[in-house]
Parts: sequence; C-alpha cells; structure tokens
Amino acid sequence: MKHLVFALAMLISCTSSSTAYLEKGKALMREGKTKEALEFTNKAINSDDQNSEAFNMRGVIYFEMKEFDNALLDYNRAIELEPTAYRPYFNRALLYTSRNQLDKALTDYNKALDIAPDTSDILLNRGQVLSFMDSIPAATKDFDKAVKLQDNNVLAWYNLGNAHYRQQNYERAISSFKRATQLDPRFGKAYYGLGMAQYMKGEKEVGCLSLKEAQRLGWQDATQALALHCGESSSAHPSN
Repeated sequence: MKHLVFALAMLISCTSSSTAYLEKGKALMREGKTKEALEFTNKAINSDDQNSEAFNMRGVIYFEMKEFDNALLDYNRAIELEPTAYRPYFNRALLYTSRNQLDKALTDYNKALDIAPDTSDILLNRGQVLSFMDSIPAATKDFDKAVKLQDNNVLAWYNLGNAHYRQQNYERAISSFKRATQLDPRFGKAYYGLGMAQYMKGEKEVGCLSLKEAQRLGWQDATQALALHCGESSSAHPSN
C-alpha cells in the first residue's frame, strides 16, 4: 500500500510540474519568445509524456518555427493521446492547408467540428478551405454560421462577402463587406470588396468612393481597380 501511495504521489507531482511548465511555455509564446517557449514545453513533455495539450502546444511552436514535420508528429501524438480534443485536429488542418493538402485539411476540420460544432473559428477555416476547392455554396454556409455564432468575427464577415460576390449575389456581398468595415474601419481589403460589389450592383459612384477608401488604407489592388473600373465595366472580383 505504501508503494502505491508513493507512486500516486509521484504521478501527481509529475502532472503538476508538467502543467506548470506548459503554462509558462504558453505565456512565453504569447510574448513572442518562441525558443524559450519550446524549452518549457519540452520540460512539460519530459515531466509527463502523456500530456496531450503539451504535444499540441509544441506542435504550434514548431509550426511557428516552420519545422512542419516536427509539428505534424506532435499533432499526431496529441490526437493519439486525446482523440476527443478538437484543437490538434484544427492545428493539423492549418498545417495541411499551408502545404496545400486541402483534402486532408478538410477531413481534420470536419473532425474538429464533430467535436466542437459551434466553434466559429473552425467554421471560418473550413469555409476558406472549401473556397480554395471552389465549393462556394458550402463555404457560404460555413461563413454564415460563423458570423451567427460570433457577430464580431471580421474575417468571417469578409469571407462571407467574398463568397456572395463569387455567386454574383452583390446585395448580400455589400451587406457582409459593410459589416466587416464597421468592425474594422482600417480593413482595406474589405473596402475593396465593398467597392467592387457596389460597382457590380450598378452603384458606380459609391463603389468608387469605397475603392478610394481602400486605396487610402493601402490596399494596392484598389489603385488598379480605380484606374480600370471607375470608368468602364469589369468582371473582376475581390481577392481571397
């Protein structure tokens, strides 16, 4: 019995140390101290090699360091240890997207949504992958649900506007782009999308004003759009 109690005490001690190291690693990562964060996350794993959250965190660090193979190994290990946590699937999907392995990314986002179906960021990212795959109606549904879950999600509103634009639904595109600019008045790309949607809807004068605002905010495509589209019709559409 004494041996059992001692083993349990050691396990609790290791788990506690691992958690403390991991929290320190997270704090350092938030400060942009990637190498120091890696050091403490390694300590967390060395203290408890069953700590799935630590493996996921180290995967994030490796991803930031562009050590993608190491990141993939850690995400895989995190999933093995805790298959019901959505974040490793979400992070692995980001990695696959960066490698243009869109089918694998979509599979992981689907799994993440099975676990956490009402998570706006997962829907946003899956919608972006679906857009890359030209599955625009499906992407639109994801973006629409994302903004309903999180009304202040600027990128979701922008992507929803872009998806509506690509389906030539300019009125809804305008509404979505406007919401994005309300949430972030310095979002030049959203003003560009807004200007193009307004122009295509026949609101040329107000569309050109929006394009000028995009140009003022430094969105380079707006300069060309002003030169080409504020004097003649165009079928161009906003950038992803």
